[in-house]
Amino acid sequence: MTDFVEKHRKHIFYLIVAAAFLTIYAYNLLTPYLSDDYFYAVEVGQASSLWDLVRQQYGEYLSNSGRVIGQFNVRLSLAMGKQAFNVINSGMFVGLVLLMYANIRRKKKHDLFVLLLILTFLWKYAVDFGQTMLWICGSCNYLWGSVFILGFITFYRHFLDQGEKIKHEGVLAAGAFLFGLLAGWCNENTSGGGLLLVLMFGINFWWNQRTSVKRRIHPFMLSGVLGMCCGILGMISAPGVRSRSSVMAEDGYTGIVGLLSRIYKITISIRELFFPVIIFLVMALVFLVLQRKLVMWKQIRCNETVLFLAAALATSYALALAPTPMNRAFFGAGIFLLTACLQAIVDVADKEQTVKAVKYSLVCGLCVWLFFAYLDNLVNLARIYREEKERITLILEEKADPDGDGIVVVPKFREAFKNPYSNAHHSDMEDDRDYWINLFYETYYGVEEITAIPREEWDELYGDKE
Repeated sequence: MTDFVEKHRKHIFYLIVAAAFLTIYAYNLLTPYLSDDYFYAVEVGQASSLWDLVRQQYGEYLSNSGRVIGQFNVRLSLAMGKQAFNVINSGMFVGLVLLMYANIRRKKKHDLFVLLLILTFLWKYAVDFGQTMLWICGSCNYLWGSVFILGFITFYRHFLDQGEKIKHEGVLAAGAFLFGLLAGWCNENTSGGGLLLVLMFGINFWWNQRTSVKRRIHPFMLSGVLGMCCGILGMISAPGVRSRSSVMAEDGYTGIVGLLSRIYKITISIRELFFPVIIFLVMALVFLVLQRKLVMWKQIRCNETVLFLAAALATSYALALAPTPMNRAFFGAGIFLLTACLQAIVDVADKEQTVKAVKYSLVCGLCVWLFFAYLDNLVNLARIYREEKERITLILEEKADPDGDGIVVVPKFREAFKNPYSNAHHSDMEDDRDYWINLFYETYYGVEEITAIPREEWDELYGDKE
């Protein structure tokens, strides 16, 4: 069996990549418009050209958010339609997997162990999967943003490694600036963490050349950093950021006490979101120290595990500078932390059978978990999708009824279907017609009033009318 796998490793690798695309594509198909998707869909529906979308995004930049890249991708996705988004978003997920794979060093060519670890870690430990990987507004800001940021980091590292082969320094520098600008304008804390990583890789490159007569800093190294800085500044200096921050609720503490309070809350969030990953990472670090791979300063400052861990911590604690964030704001920090953990696991020497057994048992156990979790939640997503279609049918029937009063009562999603791969229950309608998501539905479907009540209650009142 081992000989067969080794002989066909390349084909198996790409078969797994194809399976990764198909599995996430199925989940995308079963994820309807949710939450803010309806709000932006109404705006996008009023646009008649690409220029109209640009003008809408500029208005949002002035009034609500500086995330021009992510929010404009939301508008483009809604303009293209859900089916196009399903394909592109699935490709973005695979892109994230391959970029994480590219940033893991000292692995085999077409390393199946690393690829499966990345896939299973993402499915199990990615922050709020349903909100950050499948929901249109969330995916465009978090998944796509992380792909752009990690893509720039990968690009930067590649040319650091291939510095002597660079032929067109000026063209590369210009490209690095534009790519850096894109990566810097994606997400406040994740782009900052990406900038920190790029700086650490660049400084290590420069320091390692200190005894070389050809020691130099390539123009792309400076232009790329400058591009990221410009992107981050353009995002955080947006007028909409200031107006939005002024209305966001705080916990009542200000000054140093408020800062310490937010740091404490972030620490608790890190524990709740990443505790198993942290345990895996600590265990791997212990092995690396015992194996004398992480004891000298040179080993520590150049080790990718340490660098990605530092970026993860910086990305997380940068959130202390803003009002208390949603969990999904930790998504980028999670990607950096997962990369650090995976690199540490790969670096642990497995010459001893016990260590090798532990490493391969880990990935096998996670694959078994993923098989059952995927099937279970695929059914849950299908149930939620069916219930959403049922609600839309009720709304459209009322709208089409010439004798109707424009008032619609729909059932809420069943709690039994709640799962981490859907944002539906986090943004479900309520029995208050003025509730924010109710208003989005009312505006989008053009009805006077929509309220939602628990399924059991709805069945008793309206079930016999089906």
